[in-house]
Amino acid sequence: MISIITPCKDIVLQGREAFFKKMMQTLQAQTYKDFEHILIDGGSKDGTVELLQKYLEVGLIDTLVSEHDNNLHEAINKGLKIAKGEYIYVMNTDNYFSTSKFFERSLEALEKHHVDYTHGDRIIIRRDGEAPYVKKGDERVAYFRMPFRWQTMLIRRKVYDKFGPFDEKYEIASDYKFMLKMLLAGTKGYYFPEIFIYSLDGGITTDRKKCVKEVSSVIFESYGKKNNLTIVDCKSIYQRRITPKLYAKLTSEIKDDRILKSLKYCYEYENTTNSR
Repeated sequence: MISIITPCKDIVLQGREAFFKKMMQTLQAQTYKDFEHILIDGGSKDGTVELLQKYLEVGLIDTLVSEHDNNLHEAINKGLKIAKGEYIYVMNTDNYFSTSKFFERSLEALEKHHVDYTHGDRIIIRRDGEAPYVKKGDERVAYFRMPFRWQTMLIRRKVYDKFGPFDEKYEIASDYKFMLKMLLAGTKGYYFPEIFIYSLDGGITTDRKKCVKEVSSVIFESYGKKNNLTIVDCKSIYQRRITPKLYAKLTSEIKDDRILKSLKYCYEYENTTNSR
């Protein structure tokens, strides 16, 4: 069974109701039907709970919890405690599938390739009416930015049991910390180079200042400190401002080839791009 966890708050107030309904439609259209859907609401007072209750009453939601939480990752952690499935999928209220075979194909890949997670690409729908754009999964960037499109990932429950729960002190970068822990431990995945999900733009990641602060801290905690990097070094890595001096420091201090390969990709890409 797949456990689908959807954290939410103020769907109606934030103008996400149409996307939520589209999410539910494309979820019910999935060819693979052995799943439970857990909704963790952060104590909404705008009509969201009443909306969710209607889906619960007709059996399209299996579990509904509505109570205060501090952030998205606290809500997901609550869902993980309830989840009964062998596989976990986190689906936000502004996501919807581009294919009815997302679960079917992801499960086939997990078993065929003997991996612990799958991932793919997603399209961002812009609120301002401008053209949508694609965000691709790319493990080459893993050690300086989020490598996967979280909304496209189906992950074995045992991965969450081993590397979870999410660190709730981070409002934005907790999922990235989870990813780094997972990758540093050698967990393997399978990438579909195709679009699986549509998402609405906006959300907490638009707070650039907080994003820089949190991701820099995650890099420092995950591999920076043990490799004699400073928080300033880690901030430069995330912002892709690796100078020749910093790059020399990285190559002398870091012995993990996976990290070095990713940072080399960042350094060479930025230098090539900026030199044009």
